[in-house]
Amino acid sequence: MKIGILNYGGGNISNIKKAFNTIGVSLSVIEKKKDISKFEKIILPGMGSAQHAMKIIKQNKFDISIRDFIKNQNPILGICLGFQLMLNKYEVNKNLKFNCLSIVKGSAKKINSETFKLPLIDWYKIESKNSKNYLKNKMFYFAHQYFCDLDKNDANSTYIKINQNKIVASYVKKNLYLYQFHPELSGDNGLMVLNNFKNL
Repeated sequence: MKIGILNYGGGNISNIKKAFNTIGVSLSVIEKKKDISKFEKIILPGMGSAQHAMKIIKQNKFDISIRDFIKNQNPILGICLGFQLMLNKYEVNKNLKFNCLSIVKGSAKKINSETFKLPLIDWYKIESKNSKNYLKNKMFYFAHQYFCDLDKNDANSTYIKINQNKIVASYVKKNLYLYQFHPELSGDNGLMVLNNFKNL
């Protein structure tokens, strides 16, 4: 099995590699567009600047290869920023918005600093309307300032609740495995998520 992690300036590649090493998987870092097709599964890592990440993705034409990869039904794991980049748009503020990969309908938006203390860094329990969702009631580590604005009632998504406010925590559909939390920093629960991806 070959799993590659895309290098677009995200800051947690080393932590993700360490976590996968724990479950017996050695990841390769993808630097060039042509190399994506060599892998069975790819990872879009988190942390870092979305604007910088999209610039590198487009410069290297990773976006074309990612869409082809998805069309071929290959599994993709998106973590934090990697999840956000799969949406239609990224809204840094009212005056700065830019297009993302447009794989999942929605936008990444700044969390309201009047409602939440930013950055949002803590462990939170996952909630879901689907009682069979294996993430439900488990704790994961979150560290972010932007949220994925999509339908929170979507059967494919889970959420966390802070002061009765819901924030999307994950979106899993077909070959897309997208998580706002950081499985590589979430202990045994996080390793469970990565192991599930490994065994697809």
